[in-house]
Amino acid sequence: MKYMCVLGLVALAGAVFAQNASSKATAAINTAVGCTVASQTTIGDTLPQSCHDIFSGASVDVTPDNFATIMSSTIKISNSQSLFVSPSLVTGLYTQTKTKSSPGGGTSTAIAAGGVFLRAIVTNQATGQVTVGYPVAVCNTDILGCHADANGTFGVTLDSRVQQLDQDISACIVSTGGSCTFDLTTNLVLTTTSAHTFNFIFPALGVGTYTIAIQSAVNADAMASGGTAVGAAAYGLGSLTVESVRLVHDFSF
Repeated sequence: MKYMCVLGLVALAGAVFAQNASSKATAAINTAVGCTVASQTTIGDTLPQSCHDIFSGASVDVTPDNFATIMSSTIKISNSQSLFVSPSLVTGLYTQTKTKSSPGGGTSTAIAAGGVFLRAIVTNQATGQVTVGYPVAVCNTDILGCHADANGTFGVTLDSRVQQLDQDISACIVSTGGSCTFDLTTNLVLTTTSAHTFNFIFPALGVGTYTIAIQSAVNADAMASGGTAVGAAAYGLGSLTVESVRLVHDFSF
């Protein structure tokens, strides 16, 4: 039996500071928690489902490629300038793999995975045009750190883990007058929490008022054959700073 439990894949666009439309800088914070959990068991364990949404419980729209806006702010650009966008986010991963084998029973396998991904977009309020920030704008599947969803949309990888546990016991060889009856159970659990900052660049934006949005996605997966697997990923506390700058003449990537 395999089931997917998605818990709190929502976030709260937190309090926003310095939103004067003529500001050269602006900021925002995130205090909501979003997470997703995938699990599968063939042993019959009671699976830990501690990942949950807290604080206000307010939800936001999730895009078709499973990104949710977690922080946003607005800035007005009076002439052709560029934006430096720097979000920081606390992320967490939980993976559990457990296998049970009997003599001659073949190989037992459990695989758990989780990941947290981020991108920044800017929307021109007058035209509705959406721009994805660099370097994600030039991502492809060959670049380490670029995560592509099922629709081919990219985000930068903040955290990612695949945990695999394989276990095999050979057939029991019984000596004269002896016996051989035993099982072998192995359980491996990893939990991490970390804080990340990634800088996004929007070069040469035209005059206008722009909404900057930081969007996060989490995913998890689990597979088991003769075992139990749990994969979970979460994000929480975060901050965002945006600065309007003028790059050197003829700047390009």
